[in-house]
Amino acid sequence: MINNYDEAVAYIHSRSVWKKTPTFARITALLAALDNPQEKIKTVHITGTNGKGSTTAFLRNILQSNGLTVGTFTSPFITKFNERISLDGVMLSDEAILKLVQKIEPIVAELDEKLADGGPTEFEVITAMMFYYFATNPVDIVLVEVGIGGTWDSTNVITPLLSIITSVGMDHMHVLGNTLAEIADQKAGIIKPGVPVIYGGSVTDEAGKVIAEVAAKQASLLYTFDNLEIKLAKANYQWQEKFSWQLGDAELLSTMKPRKLPDTVISLLGEHQVANASLAILAYYYLASQHVVAFDVATLRAALFATTWPARFERLNDEPLVVIDGAHNVPAVTQLATLLQDHFATLDTIHVIFAALADKQFIEMAELLVAVPNVKLHATEFAGPGKRDIADEDLLAERFGDQIDTYETWPIALATVLDDLGDNDMILLTGSLYFVSEVRAYFKSLAN
Repeated sequence: MINNYDEAVAYIHSRSVWKKTPTFARITALLAALDNPQEKIKTVHITGTNGKGSTTAFLRNILQSNGLTVGTFTSPFITKFNERISLDGVMLSDEAILKLVQKIEPIVAELDEKLADGGPTEFEVITAMMFYYFATNPVDIVLVEVGIGGTWDSTNVITPLLSIITSVGMDHMHVLGNTLAEIADQKAGIIKPGVPVIYGGSVTDEAGKVIAEVAAKQASLLYTFDNLEIKLAKANYQWQEKFSWQLGDAELLSTMKPRKLPDTVISLLGEHQVANASLAILAYYYLASQHVVAFDVATLRAALFATTWPARFERLNDEPLVVIDGAHNVPAVTQLATLLQDHFATLDTIHVIFAALADKQFIEMAELLVAVPNVKLHATEFAGPGKRDIADEDLLAERFGDQIDTYETWPIALATVLDDLGDNDMILLTGSLYFVSEVRAYFKSLAN
Protein backbone atom coordinates (compact mmCIF):
# COMPACT_ATOMS: atom_id res chain seq x y z
CA MET A 1 0.00 0.00 0.00
CA ILE A 2 1.29 3.43 -0.96
CA ASN A 3 0.70 5.70 2.04
CA ASN A 4 2.22 9.09 1.26
CA TYR A 5 3.39 11.41 -1.52
CA ASP A 6 7.07 10.43 -1.38
CA GLU A 7 6.13 6.76 -1.73
CA ALA A 8 3.85 7.65 -4.66
CA VAL A 9 6.59 9.46 -6.59
CA ALA A 10 9.10 6.72 -5.76
CA TYR A 11 6.64 4.16 -7.13
CA ILE A 12 6.24 6.10 -10.39
CA HIS A 13 10.01 6.36 -10.85
CA SER A 14 10.43 2.66 -10.05
CA ARG A 15 8.60 1.70 -13.23
CA SER A 16 10.74 0.82 -16.25
CA VAL A 17 11.61 3.86 -18.35
CA TRP A 18 11.72 2.13 -21.72
CA LYS A 19 10.78 -1.10 -23.45
CA LYS A 20 12.26 -2.15 -26.78
CA THR A 21 9.12 -3.13 -28.66
CA PRO A 22 6.74 -0.26 -29.44
CA THR A 23 3.15 -1.13 -28.56
CA PHE A 24 -0.05 0.43 -27.28
CA ALA A 25 -1.04 -2.78 -25.50
CA ARG A 26 0.06 -1.58 -22.06
CA ILE A 27 -1.41 1.92 -22.15
CA THR A 28 -4.70 0.81 -23.74
CA ALA A 29 -5.12 -1.96 -21.15
CA LEU A 30 -4.45 0.49 -18.33
CA LEU A 31 -6.84 3.09 -19.75
CA ALA A 32 -9.53 0.48 -20.38
CA ALA A 33 -9.37 -0.48 -16.69
CA LEU A 34 -9.91 3.21 -15.89
CA ASP A 35 -12.98 3.35 -18.21
CA ASN A 36 -11.05 5.11 -21.01
CA PRO A 37 -10.76 8.58 -19.50
CA GLN A 38 -8.97 9.88 -22.64
CA GLU A 39 -12.29 9.68 -24.49
CA LYS A 40 -14.00 12.04 -22.05
CA ILE A 41 -11.84 15.13 -22.50
CA LYS A 42 -11.24 17.70 -25.25
CA THR A 43 -7.58 17.96 -26.18
CA VAL A 44 -4.94 19.66 -28.31
CA HIS A 45 -2.01 17.33 -29.06
CA ILE A 46 1.45 18.94 -29.27
CA THR A 47 4.72 17.42 -30.44
CA GLY A 48 8.03 18.75 -31.79
CA THR A 49 11.76 18.56 -31.20
CA ASN A 50 11.82 21.94 -29.47
CA GLY A 51 9.20 24.52 -28.55
CA LYS A 52 6.53 22.23 -27.11
CA GLY A 53 6.68 23.72 -23.63
CA SER A 54 6.72 27.35 -24.70
CA THR A 55 3.96 26.85 -27.29
CA THR A 56 1.88 25.10 -24.65
CA ALA A 57 2.51 27.95 -22.20
CA PHE A 58 1.46 30.60 -24.73
CA LEU A 59 -1.67 28.70 -25.75
CA ARG A 60 -2.63 27.87 -22.16
CA ASN A 61 -2.36 31.51 -21.15
CA ILE A 62 -4.41 32.65 -24.16
CA LEU A 63 -7.19 30.13 -23.55
CA GLN A 64 -7.23 30.67 -19.80
CA SER A 65 -7.33 34.45 -20.22
CA ASN A 66 -10.41 33.98 -22.40
CA GLY A 67 -12.24 32.15 -19.62
CA LEU A 68 -11.45 28.48 -20.25
CA THR A 69 -10.22 26.07 -17.60
CA VAL A 70 -7.09 24.51 -19.10
CA GLY A 71 -5.25 21.36 -18.16
CA THR A 72 -1.69 20.76 -19.31
CA PHE A 73 0.54 17.70 -19.52
CA THR A 74 4.22 18.58 -19.95
CA SER A 75 7.66 17.06 -19.51
CA PRO A 76 10.14 17.07 -18.04
CA PHE A 77 9.38 18.92 -14.82
CA ILE A 78 11.69 21.75 -13.77
CA THR A 79 11.30 22.01 -9.99
CA LYS A 80 8.81 19.38 -8.83
CA PHE A 81 7.28 16.25 -10.35
CA ASN A 82 3.72 17.59 -9.89
CA GLU A 83 4.32 20.24 -12.57
CA ARG A 84 3.78 17.59 -15.24
CA ILE A 85 0.02 17.69 -14.63
CA SER A 86 -1.28 21.21 -14.08
CA LEU A 87 -4.64 22.98 -13.98
CA ASP A 88 -4.73 26.63 -15.08
CA GLY A 89 -0.97 26.79 -14.68
CA VAL A 90 -0.98 25.40 -11.12
CA MET A 91 0.58 21.99 -10.55
CA LEU A 92 -1.42 19.25 -8.84
CA SER A 93 -1.17 18.99 -5.06
CA ASP A 94 0.79 16.23 -3.36
CA GLU A 95 -2.54 14.81 -2.17
CA ALA A 96 -3.88 14.64 -5.72
CA ILE A 97 -0.76 12.82 -6.94
CA LEU A 98 -1.04 10.34 -4.06
CA LYS A 99 -4.71 9.60 -4.80
CA LEU A 100 -3.98 9.05 -8.48
CA VAL A 101 -1.18 6.58 -7.74
CA GLN A 102 -3.35 4.77 -5.18
CA LYS A 103 -6.02 4.40 -7.87
CA ILE A 104 -3.66 3.17 -10.58
CA GLU A 105 -1.15 1.01 -8.67
CA PRO A 106 -3.43 -2.03 -8.17
CA ILE A 107 -4.34 -2.03 -11.86
CA VAL A 108 -0.67 -1.84 -12.85
CA ALA A 109 0.10 -4.73 -10.51
CA GLU A 110 -2.51 -6.85 -12.31
CA LEU A 111 -1.08 -5.90 -15.70
CA ASP A 112 2.43 -6.79 -14.50
CA GLU A 113 1.17 -10.34 -14.04
CA LYS A 114 -1.06 -10.44 -17.11
CA LEU A 115 1.03 -8.91 -19.91
CA ALA A 116 3.86 -10.94 -21.45
CA ASP A 117 6.40 -8.09 -21.45
CA GLY A 118 5.26 -6.66 -18.12
CA GLY A 119 3.00 -3.79 -17.16
CA PRO A 120 3.05 -0.09 -18.01
CA THR A 121 6.23 1.98 -18.11
CA GLU A 122 6.84 5.10 -16.03
CA PHE A 123 5.60 7.45 -18.74
CA GLU A 124 2.55 5.28 -19.43
CA VAL A 125 1.63 5.42 -15.74
CA ILE A 126 1.98 9.22 -15.68
CA THR A 127 -0.01 9.54 -18.92
CA ALA A 128 -2.84 7.46 -17.45
CA MET A 129 -2.77 9.54 -14.26
CA MET A 130 -3.20 12.68 -16.35
CA PHE A 131 -6.09 11.35 -18.42
CA TYR A 132 -7.88 10.00 -15.34
CA TYR A 133 -7.43 13.23 -13.39
CA PHE A 134 -8.91 15.46 -16.09
CA ALA A 135 -11.74 13.01 -16.79
CA THR A 136 -12.73 13.01 -13.13
CA ASN A 137 -11.97 16.71 -12.56
CA PRO A 138 -13.46 18.16 -15.75
CA VAL A 139 -11.83 21.10 -17.54
CA ASP A 140 -12.71 22.84 -20.79
CA ILE A 141 -9.62 21.63 -22.66
CA VAL A 142 -6.34 19.78 -22.06
CA LEU A 143 -3.09 20.59 -23.86
CA VAL A 144 -1.25 17.27 -24.13
CA GLU A 145 2.48 17.26 -24.87
CA VAL A 146 4.02 14.19 -26.45
CA GLY A 147 6.83 12.57 -24.49
CA ILE A 148 9.06 11.47 -27.39
CA GLY A 149 8.25 11.38 -31.10
CA GLY A 150 4.57 10.86 -31.70
CA THR A 151 3.63 7.65 -33.49
CA TRP A 152 4.29 5.30 -30.57
CA ASP A 153 4.03 7.82 -27.75
CA SER A 154 1.60 6.75 -25.04
CA THR A 155 -0.30 10.04 -25.41
CA ASN A 156 -1.15 9.07 -28.99
CA VAL A 157 -4.41 7.39 -27.99
CA ILE A 158 -6.47 10.57 -28.28
CA THR A 159 -8.43 12.15 -31.10
CA PRO A 160 -7.77 15.83 -30.46
CA LEU A 161 -9.50 18.95 -31.70
CA LEU A 162 -6.18 20.06 -33.18
CA SER A 163 -2.63 18.73 -33.54
CA ILE A 164 0.50 20.91 -33.44
CA ILE A 165 4.01 20.00 -34.61
CA THR A 166 6.23 22.82 -33.36
CA SER A 167 9.53 21.90 -35.03
CA VAL A 168 11.56 18.97 -36.29
CA GLY A 169 15.26 18.66 -35.54
CA MET A 170 17.97 16.13 -34.78
CA ASP A 171 17.35 14.71 -31.29
CA HIS A 172 16.55 11.28 -29.81
CA MET A 173 17.97 9.74 -32.98
CA HIS A 174 18.45 6.37 -31.29
CA VAL A 175 14.65 6.15 -31.04
CA LEU A 176 13.24 8.30 -33.86
CA GLY A 177 15.69 7.87 -36.73
CA ASN A 178 18.85 9.39 -38.13
CA THR A 179 17.39 11.80 -40.70
CA LEU A 180 14.98 14.72 -40.48
CA ALA A 181 12.56 12.83 -42.73
CA GLU A 182 12.54 9.82 -40.40
CA ILE A 183 12.05 12.01 -37.32
CA ALA A 184 9.32 14.03 -39.08
CA ASP A 185 7.49 10.81 -39.90
CA GLN A 186 7.45 9.94 -36.21
CA LYS A 187 6.20 13.42 -35.26
CA ALA A 188 3.52 13.25 -37.97
CA GLY A 189 2.22 10.09 -36.32
CA ILE A 190 -0.01 12.26 -34.13
CA ILE A 191 -2.00 13.45 -37.17
CA LYS A 192 -5.46 11.87 -36.96
CA PRO A 193 -7.96 11.42 -39.81
CA GLY A 194 -9.77 14.67 -40.48
CA VAL A 195 -8.14 16.53 -37.57
CA PRO A 196 -6.36 19.77 -38.60
CA VAL A 197 -2.64 20.07 -37.91
CA ILE A 198 -0.38 23.10 -37.54
CA TYR A 199 3.33 22.82 -38.39
CA GLY A 200 5.89 25.45 -37.39
CA GLY A 201 7.75 25.31 -40.69
CA SER A 202 7.20 25.15 -44.44
CA VAL A 203 5.83 22.39 -46.67
CA THR A 204 8.98 22.89 -48.76
CA ASP A 205 11.46 21.96 -46.02
CA GLU A 206 12.58 18.36 -45.55
CA ALA A 207 10.36 17.70 -42.56
CA GLY A 208 7.47 19.70 -43.99
CA LYS A 209 7.29 17.51 -47.08
CA VAL A 210 6.83 14.43 -44.89
CA ILE A 211 4.25 16.11 -42.68
CA ALA A 212 2.31 17.35 -45.73
CA GLU A 213 2.26 13.85 -47.18
CA VAL A 214 0.91 12.33 -43.95
CA ALA A 215 -1.67 15.12 -43.58
CA ALA A 216 -2.89 14.47 -47.13
CA LYS A 217 -3.23 10.74 -46.45
CA GLN A 218 -5.23 11.50 -43.31
CA ALA A 219 -7.41 14.09 -45.11
CA SER A 220 -6.30 16.61 -42.48
CA LEU A 221 -6.09 20.34 -43.13
CA LEU A 222 -2.47 21.46 -42.79
CA TYR A 223 -1.61 24.98 -41.64
CA THR A 224 2.05 26.04 -41.81
CA PHE A 225 4.16 29.17 -41.65
CA ASP A 226 3.64 29.37 -45.42
CA ASN A 227 0.15 30.62 -44.53
CA LEU A 228 1.48 33.40 -42.30
CA GLU A 229 3.46 36.60 -42.63
CA ILE A 230 5.65 37.07 -39.56
CA LYS A 231 7.95 40.08 -39.39
CA LEU A 232 10.32 40.88 -36.56
CA ALA A 233 10.57 44.45 -35.29
CA LYS A 234 12.86 46.21 -32.82
CA ALA A 235 11.49 45.91 -29.30
CA ASN A 236 11.49 48.84 -26.91
CA TYR A 237 13.10 46.74 -24.18
CA GLN A 238 16.05 44.35 -24.29
CA TRP A 239 14.10 41.55 -22.60
CA GLN A 240 11.21 41.55 -25.07
CA GLU A 241 10.48 40.54 -28.65
CA LYS A 242 8.22 42.51 -31.00
CA PHE A 243 6.71 41.21 -34.24
CA SER A 244 3.76 41.50 -36.60
CA TRP A 245 1.61 38.45 -37.34
CA GLN A 246 -0.72 38.14 -40.31
CA LEU A 247 -2.84 35.49 -41.99
CA GLY A 248 -1.44 35.58 -45.51
CA ASP A 249 -4.11 33.50 -47.24
CA ALA A 250 -7.49 35.22 -47.65
CA GLU A 251 -9.30 31.88 -47.60
CA LEU A 252 -7.56 30.65 -44.45
CA LEU A 253 -9.91 30.92 -41.44
CA SER A 254 -11.87 33.44 -43.50
CA THR A 255 -14.38 34.23 -40.74
CA MET A 256 -11.67 35.44 -38.36
CA LYS A 257 -11.00 39.18 -38.03
CA PRO A 258 -8.64 40.97 -37.70
CA ARG A 259 -6.27 39.25 -40.09
CA LYS A 260 -3.22 41.16 -38.83
CA LEU A 261 -1.71 41.70 -35.38
CA PRO A 262 0.91 44.47 -35.65
CA ASP A 263 3.31 45.33 -32.82
CA THR A 264 2.77 42.12 -30.90
CA VAL A 265 5.07 41.91 -27.85
CA ILE A 266 6.18 38.86 -25.86
CA SER A 267 8.40 38.54 -22.81
CA LEU A 268 10.14 35.32 -23.83
CA LEU A 269 13.35 36.06 -25.74
CA GLY A 270 14.48 34.73 -29.08
CA GLU A 271 13.23 34.40 -32.65
CA HIS A 272 12.25 30.84 -31.78
CA GLN A 273 9.87 32.22 -29.15
CA VAL A 274 8.29 34.43 -31.81
CA ALA A 275 7.73 31.22 -33.78
CA ASN A 276 6.24 29.49 -30.74
CA ALA A 277 3.96 32.43 -30.03
CA SER A 278 2.92 32.49 -33.70
CA LEU A 279 1.93 28.82 -33.48
CA ALA A 280 -0.15 29.52 -30.38
CA ILE A 281 -1.86 32.48 -32.09
CA LEU A 282 -2.75 30.36 -35.11
CA ALA A 283 -4.06 27.60 -32.82
CA TYR A 284 -6.17 30.18 -30.98
CA TYR A 285 -7.58 31.53 -34.24
CA TYR A 286 -8.51 28.00 -35.31
CA LEU A 287 -10.12 27.08 -31.97
CA ALA A 288 -12.04 30.37 -31.94
CA SER A 289 -13.26 29.72 -35.49
CA GLN A 290 -14.68 26.42 -34.19
CA HIS A 291 -16.36 28.22 -31.27
CA VAL A 292 -14.25 26.38 -28.71
CA VAL A 293 -13.17 29.69 -27.16
CA ALA A 294 -14.22 33.35 -27.36
CA PHE A 295 -12.11 35.64 -29.53
CA ASP A 296 -10.76 38.94 -28.25
CA VAL A 297 -7.66 40.68 -29.60
CA ALA A 298 -6.91 42.73 -26.48
CA THR A 299 -7.07 39.60 -24.32
CA LEU A 300 -4.85 37.76 -26.79
CA ARG A 301 -2.19 40.47 -26.71
CA ALA A 302 -2.20 40.67 -22.92
CA ALA A 303 -1.95 36.89 -22.59
CA LEU A 304 1.00 36.68 -24.98
CA PHE A 305 2.87 39.43 -23.14
CA ALA A 306 2.23 37.84 -19.73
CA THR A 307 3.38 34.35 -20.74
CA THR A 308 6.44 33.01 -18.97
CA TRP A 309 8.00 29.56 -19.00
CA PRO A 310 10.68 28.45 -16.50
CA ALA A 311 14.21 27.72 -17.67
CA ARG A 312 13.70 29.39 -21.06
CA PHE A 313 16.29 32.17 -20.93
CA GLU A 314 15.06 32.89 -17.42
CA ARG A 315 16.74 35.54 -15.27
CA LEU A 316 17.55 34.17 -11.83
CA ASN A 317 19.48 37.22 -10.65
CA ASP A 318 19.94 40.80 -11.87
CA GLU A 319 23.16 41.92 -10.16
CA PRO A 320 25.19 40.03 -11.17
CA LEU A 321 23.15 38.94 -14.17
CA VAL A 322 22.56 35.18 -14.00
CA VAL A 323 20.39 33.41 -16.58
CA ILE A 324 19.45 29.78 -17.24
CA ASP A 325 18.31 28.24 -20.50
CA GLY A 326 17.26 24.65 -21.12
CA ALA A 327 18.90 24.36 -24.55
CA HIS A 328 19.52 20.60 -24.60
CA ASN A 329 20.18 19.71 -28.23
CA VAL A 330 21.85 21.15 -31.32
CA PRO A 331 18.73 22.93 -32.70
CA ALA A 332 18.07 24.58 -29.32
CA VAL A 333 21.68 25.70 -28.87
CA THR A 334 21.62 27.11 -32.41
CA GLN A 335 18.62 29.23 -31.38
CA LEU A 336 20.36 30.22 -28.15
CA ALA A 337 23.51 31.34 -29.98
CA THR A 338 21.38 33.54 -32.27
CA LEU A 339 19.61 35.03 -29.25
CA LEU A 340 22.92 35.91 -27.59
CA GLN A 341 24.19 37.67 -30.70
CA ASP A 342 20.91 39.50 -31.28
CA HIS A 343 20.38 40.76 -27.73
CA PHE A 344 23.68 40.65 -25.83
CA ALA A 345 26.47 41.43 -28.30
CA THR A 346 27.35 44.58 -26.30
CA LEU A 347 28.24 42.63 -23.15
CA ASP A 348 31.96 42.23 -22.49
CA THR A 349 31.79 38.53 -21.67
CA ILE A 350 29.04 35.95 -21.51
CA HIS A 351 30.31 33.22 -19.20
CA VAL A 352 28.50 30.06 -20.31
CA ILE A 353 28.57 27.28 -17.71
CA PHE A 354 27.76 24.23 -19.79
CA ALA A 355 26.73 20.73 -18.71
CA ALA A 356 24.95 18.20 -20.90
CA LEU A 357 23.91 14.57 -21.04
CA ALA A 358 26.34 12.18 -22.71
CA ASP A 359 23.72 10.91 -25.17
CA LYS A 360 23.35 14.38 -26.69
CA GLN A 361 25.59 15.90 -29.38
CA PHE A 362 27.47 17.84 -26.72
CA ILE A 363 30.61 18.50 -28.81
CA GLU A 364 28.51 20.11 -31.56
CA MET A 365 26.55 22.08 -28.93
CA ALA A 366 29.76 23.43 -27.41
CA GLU A 367 31.11 24.36 -30.87
CA LEU A 368 28.06 26.57 -31.46
CA LEU A 369 28.55 28.37 -28.16
CA VAL A 370 32.30 28.88 -28.56
CA ALA A 371 31.62 30.49 -31.94
CA VAL A 372 29.71 33.38 -30.31
CA PRO A 373 32.32 36.18 -30.17
CA ASN A 374 31.89 37.27 -26.53
CA VAL A 375 31.28 33.81 -25.02
CA LYS A 376 33.71 32.18 -22.62
CA LEU A 377 32.82 28.51 -22.13
CA HIS A 378 33.10 26.68 -18.80
CA ALA A 379 32.34 22.94 -18.93
CA THR A 380 31.22 21.04 -15.86
CA GLU A 381 28.97 18.25 -14.58
CA PHE A 382 25.76 17.86 -12.56
CA ALA A 383 23.94 15.12 -10.69
CA GLY A 384 21.91 13.93 -13.68
CA PRO A 385 18.64 12.00 -13.95
CA GLY A 386 18.53 8.32 -13.04
CA LYS A 387 21.16 6.20 -14.76
CA ARG A 388 21.84 8.53 -17.70
CA ASP A 389 25.50 9.51 -18.09
CA ILE A 390 26.74 13.10 -18.02
CA ALA A 391 29.00 14.45 -20.77
CA ASP A 392 32.65 14.31 -19.69
CA GLU A 393 34.10 17.81 -19.50
CA ASP A 394 37.57 16.34 -20.13
CA LEU A 395 36.44 15.33 -23.64
CA LEU A 396 35.45 18.93 -24.24
CA ALA A 397 38.83 20.09 -22.94
CA GLU A 398 40.58 17.77 -25.41
CA ARG A 399 38.52 19.21 -28.27
CA PHE A 400 38.67 22.92 -27.41
CA GLY A 401 41.92 23.34 -25.47
CA ASP A 402 42.32 26.79 -23.94
CA GLN A 403 38.97 27.92 -25.40
CA ILE A 404 37.30 26.21 -22.49
CA ASP A 405 37.74 25.88 -18.71
CA THR A 406 36.64 22.70 -16.92
CA TYR A 407 35.33 22.09 -13.41
CA GLU A 408 34.30 18.96 -11.52
CA THR A 409 30.98 20.46 -10.38
CA TRP A 410 28.87 23.40 -11.44
CA PRO A 411 28.90 25.11 -7.99
CA ILE A 412 32.70 25.26 -8.25
CA ALA A 413 32.39 26.66 -11.77
CA LEU A 414 29.84 29.26 -10.64
CA ALA A 415 31.92 30.36 -7.66
CA THR A 416 35.06 30.68 -9.80
CA VAL A 417 33.30 32.72 -12.47
CA LEU A 418 31.69 34.99 -9.86
CA ASP A 419 35.11 35.80 -8.40
CA ASP A 420 36.30 37.21 -11.74
CA LEU A 421 33.03 38.68 -13.09
CA GLY A 422 33.06 42.10 -14.72
CA ASP A 423 30.33 44.74 -14.39
CA ASN A 424 29.29 44.25 -18.02
CA ASP A 425 29.30 40.44 -17.94
CA MET A 426 26.58 37.78 -17.78
CA ILE A 427 26.55 34.22 -16.47
CA LEU A 428 24.48 31.75 -18.48
CA LEU A 429 23.98 28.16 -17.34
CA THR A 430 22.77 25.80 -20.07
CA GLY A 431 23.14 22.41 -21.78
CA SER A 432 20.43 20.26 -20.21
CA LEU A 433 16.96 20.84 -18.78
CA TYR A 434 17.93 18.55 -15.91
CA PHE A 435 21.01 20.66 -15.25
CA VAL A 436 19.21 24.00 -15.25
CA SER A 437 16.46 22.48 -13.10
CA GLU A 438 19.12 21.71 -10.49
CA VAL A 439 20.52 25.24 -10.77
CA ARG A 440 17.08 26.83 -10.60
CA ALA A 441 16.19 24.91 -7.44
CA TYR A 442 19.42 26.13 -5.83
CA PHE A 443 18.74 29.80 -6.65
CA LYS A 444 15.11 29.57 -5.55
CA SER A 445 16.22 28.09 -2.23
CA LEU A 446 18.53 31.08 -1.75
CA ALA A 447 15.67 33.47 -2.55
CA ASN A 448 13.45 31.75 0.02
